[in-house]
Amino acid sequence: MNFILKLAEIIFIILTIYYGVKFFRSKNRRGQGIKKRFLTSLFVFVLLFLFGNQSKEVKSSTTDNVKIVKKYVGKDKYKIAKKEHLALLAKKAKLTKQADDTQDKKDDLVAKKDKEKEDAGREQAQQAQQAEQNQAQASQQKPESKPEPSPASKGDMNTASSGQIVGNKNSHIYHVPGQRGYNMNSSNAVYFQSEQEAIAAGYRKAKV
Repeated sequence: MNFILKLAEIIFIILTIYYGVKFFRSKNRRGQGIKKRFLTSLFVFVLLFLFGNQSKEVKSSTTDNVKIVKKYVGKDKYKIAKKEHLALLAKKAKLTKQADDTQDKKDDLVAKKDKEKEDAGREQAQQAQQAEQNQAQASQQKPESKPEPSPASKGDMNTASSGQIVGNKNSHIYHVPGQRGYNMNSSNAVYFQSEQEAIAAGYRKAKV
């Protein structure tokens, strides 16, 4: 549209100049046809010029409004972005504080566990030392142990004077006087007058 207006302005200004020069050079200025064309061209040119300026003003006003709108929109976006940035900074600071608190708690727990282990080790060492002392005291106060009786003296009977042969009814082994297992519990003893009698009863002689 602007291009057409410009082109029309150029055409009519050329026509205005052409008819104006032709009109003013004419010796007889009574040529109504040239005068009429000159005035018509001039009138149309003026109208086009005014219309073109008005269109420019409208366009300029529209452009300014758009710029103003863009300016306000950009300002609003800046405020929103700034607000979001501040919110993110606050959130980051909060998360950092939480991380620091968590690390402090973790360090406290580790220190507490180390102290508990150290106390437990110290207590165990004290208990071991006390046990050694008690054992040493007990060994000092322990009476001398009596020698155990020999195998020949064990049992609740003594057949040495009778000279009888004694058999163990559980093991079916007989012992003659002087052998290791001669003396035994009377509840397990079986008496024989001779070795042949013991063998006949199914007993065998002890080796020692």
